Amino acid sequence: MMGPRRKSTKTQSAGGGAADPLRQEEPKDYINELSHEVLCHIFRYLPMQDIMCMECLSRKLREAVTLYLRVVKVVDLCAGRWWEYMPSGFTDSSFLMLLKKMPDLEQLYGLHPRYLERRRVRGHEAFSIPGVLEALQACPNLLGVETSHLELVEAIWNYMPQVHILGKFRNRNGAFPIPPENKLTIPVAAKIQTLHLVGVNVPEIPCISMLRHLYLKWVRLTKPQPFKDFLCVSLRTFVMRNCAGPTNSLKYVPLVTGLASARNLEQLELVRVPFLGGLIQHVVEDSWRSGGFRNLHTIVFGACKNALEVDLGYLIITAARRLHEVRIQPSLTKDGVFSALKMAELEFPQFETLHLGYVDEFLLQCKLSHSDLVKYGLADVIENPGIITDIGMKAVNEVFSSIKYLVIYNCPHLHNPHSWITDHSRWSRLVDLTLVRCHAIKLESFSQFIEMLPSLEFISLDQMFREPPKGCARVGLSAGTGIGVSSALVSNQNSNNDNDNNNNNNNHQNNNANLPPHNNENREDVGREGGPAPEQQIQADEINDMEEAVQENVEAEARIVAAGPEEAAGPSQAVKAMDVDEEQAGPSGVQPAVKKLPVVVSDSDSEDEEDCTAAPAPVDPGYQVAGEKIMDIEEPGRPSSKGKTPLRRRGPPLAEPRCEKGCQVTSEQIKADMKAAIETPERGARGAKDSGTGVGSG
Repeated sequence: MMGPRRKSTKTQSAGGGAADPLRQEEPKDYINELSHEVLCHIFRYLPMQDIMCMECLSRKLREAVTLYLRVVKVVDLCAGRWWEYMPSGFTDSSFLMLLKKMPDLEQLYGLHPRYLERRRVRGHEAFSIPGVLEALQACPNLLGVETSHLELVEAIWNYMPQVHILGKFRNRNGAFPIPPENKLTIPVAAKIQTLHLVGVNVPEIPCISMLRHLYLKWVRLTKPQPFKDFLCVSLRTFVMRNCAGPTNSLKYVPLVTGLASARNLEQLELVRVPFLGGLIQHVVEDSWRSGGFRNLHTIVFGACKNALEVDLGYLIITAARRLHEVRIQPSLTKDGVFSALKMAELEFPQFETLHLGYVDEFLLQCKLSHSDLVKYGLADVIENPGIITDIGMKAVNEVFSSIKYLVIYNCPHLHNPHSWITDHSRWSRLVDLTLVRCHAIKLESFSQFIEMLPSLEFISLDQMFREPPKGCARVGLSAGTGIGVSSALVSNQNSNNDNDNNNNNNNHQNNNANLPPHNNENREDVGREGGPAPEQQIQADEINDMEEAVQENVEAEARIVAAGPEEAAGPSQAVKAMDVDEEQAGPSGVQPAVKKLPVVVSDSDSEDEEDCTAAPAPVDPGYQVAGEKIMDIEEPGRPSSKGKTPLRRRGPPLAEPRCEKGCQVTSEQIKADMKAAIETPERGARGAKDSGTGVGSG
């Protein structure tokens, strides 16, 4: 058959006729002309799935694929896309056949099966954990495997302990509430460098010398002491967010001491971790000389129930040289933290990002109630707004002068941003500014603040500049925060007037028997019994009275300062007259809860016998001791009228009690004067003269 075809071709050529155009356009098979070495080099740039498909195209390609698999050392079943699953369709026998063709395989990446059977079933072809282990054991030179399957990685640790877990181990079936079937037991000295666990039940975190990055989110630690043997000397990143661990704070001591042993620790994030308050301070004191926490560049505290200011402050001071980012939970977002850092006179040459009032995204997006979170094992923590004021922000500006990114979340006591900027520090590098739910910030002051920032490029404002409800603006309250009267007391602008108002209210309560009832007081008592008053019942004269009260406050304060320290010599007595409880978390942050004195109508004799300091002199703000500010806080048991009516004065106008206070004489003094007058007329006359002089001076 070949002879006539050659003859025909020659005849066409001899006769000068043109060849068949279809035969000339037939493509040439360049692939088969390539050598096996060149083909193997090309296979290095192709996904494994495409290489296996080429095995069926031609005999030469099949030979090239076989040769390539025989010498390959690194295989990626997901072609570099670690977030995807490996090709489907594998069974135990087919996967074993594939790996037997790769005797020199050292590193296997992308072993992310969509589903694995826990055990083999006789007579049923499936992809199971025992089948994968058998295939991996067929590779004598295997050093490491990358996977994301919880049960598979535990099986590799148990049956092939010499094999490393490559890349980042991230389980893909994590959820909250934590599924009971998600379990992982980490052996001691497991060969793994990065461990990301989400929604997993773990008995304990043992000593893992190779571990560099540990990320725990929604992890339930089932043993009573899960950190008893915790020691990861190579650790660089430790993140623990919303985990269900032990409720006893003492059981976190080995965790903090183990973190101090990681001299290369760079990132520390603790969210809803109830470690012992003051623990970090003591550990830092013991370990900073040997390098503990010295290399931190990221510090995150969020919803840590017992965290103290000294814990955060010691970490910041120790890591000042390399610190890049700090996120601070609302309970630690206070003026005192930054005032202390200012006094430390530190430099933060690499600092860029500050987040005040930090709340974890899970708490913001979670639809579960607080009781549900506690039921699922999370720590019992309720976040309140940060209580930092403009004074604290001014200290922030002076401490972190080279900041680039600033985020402030839910700090209702900030009013005048332009006062944050000083002549020494103007935040010249600030590029990105984000403000969320800082309702009390004034728009005019914010506009001036923006003009002072030369490098600002991005501004993000969310739930800002709301118009306050009726009456809130007059007492310094912000809109929509739900905070009570104590909000105005925290503000540095109204501190003088607030101290004066509280003292006058206390005097009125103690001298209630000597003073006539006032319309406002009666009206308030009726409102408490009958519930909050509607807005339609707000009278214009009450609002005018509030304005007059503020004016009288200022004038009264001026009179106190002019009178000298003799009349203002009783701040400690005023505090002793009230029962001050421990600090209590309210809607506006941690506030000292103060018990109100009950208004008891009694005779003057019994009142004087119970309390000889019934009418203490008004306290000058200059003499007010820190931490002894008397706050007028509504009792939680009574119905509140927040947002319904403007704040009413408790008791009579301020001028009346001052007059009464100036001329008031106790019953014991009157009895003593009368007795002295009967015994010695001369002494009685002098006593009457003295008392008349006292009344005239009042």
